Amino acid sequence: MSLKTFDLVRWNIISIVLGGSIWVLLVMGAWFRWIILNELELLLLLALFVITPLMVPLVSLPRQSRQFYQLSSLILFLQPFAALIGGVSFLLATGPLAAAFAAIWLLFTGLLTLLGLVRLFQARRTLPDICLAAALLYLPIGSTWMVLARLGLQPLGFGVHTDLLTAVHFHFIAMAALIITGLTGRVIQTTTCTLSRATYRVAALGVLINPILVAAGLTLAQVTQLHFLDTAPADLLALSMILIALLGLRFIVPTTSSLLAQVLLLFSYTAVFFTMLFAAAYALGVATGAWTITISQMILIHGLENALVFGFCGLLGWRLRARQGSKRGEECA
Repeated sequence: MSLKTFDLVRWNIISIVLGGSIWVLLVMGAWFRWIILNELELLLLLALFVITPLMVPLVSLPRQSRQFYQLSSLILFLQPFAALIGGVSFLLATGPLAAAFAAIWLLFTGLLTLLGLVRLFQARRTLPDICLAAALLYLPIGSTWMVLARLGLQPLGFGVHTDLLTAVHFHFIAMAALIITGLTGRVIQTTTCTLSRATYRVAALGVLINPILVAAGLTLAQVTQLHFLDTAPADLLALSMILIALLGLRFIVPTTSSLLAQVLLLFSYTAVFFTMLFAAAYALGVATGAWTITISQMILIHGLENALVFGFCGLLGWRLRARQGSKRGEECA
């Protein structure tokens, strides 16, 4: 059976449902102490099993680009296998074998990077399209840190906790923040409001360069012990995503025809205010010492809410919006 005759739409839906079911079972297993998985590992597994299959069709290339459409089809077909193999790495003891399983996911994200390069050079290269392409280009950074975490390596003295935090950050800022930013921008570009388009450009650029700033800030903070260097990118991301959320609430939610998609997108954009303000408060507390928010609190409030409400609800809402269509003629109030 060739990919041409294979029902990839149904395959993708099966992947999402099966992946979500596996993730829920893993959460239950961790809750009842049947398996040992921490919150960060569960967030990474959510990215592998659920967020990725939700995201890929939103950035796939059209059928008109025959060779590149085949690349998109291959990625859709391989995704559940890569997720399963990569997921098994978290059930193995840290070491070379676990890293080898995680490396399969790294190779898969390499295919997504290739798709991102194709998008970058084939698309119109508008800012929203660049955001969608960059999301795929950034993914191997997260999967590389995932491999390092499963191998047990700690480059530059980073702890395993930092390895996992970085892996989670680069998975979700790519597959959730940048994807939703790009999709939002496609609609904003059709509005007649100059201020909204200008606001989008500023916010999108902030989200676009944030992964680079995070990587540089983490490294410099570790070397120099100047911890404000790794908190400044968090403040920039918080401000940028709040602006994107405001634009989404104004232009995306009201023009979505599906009631379910409307509710999901409303939850997603609204969640940004809570999660990003909490992240900014954490960064400010680290920089000034005025208060302390623990990493565990950050994971519980910022991480889980971002992953489940902003990421999952947002991508599912966009999938429903893309399928069922939206109202036309967005205008500036």
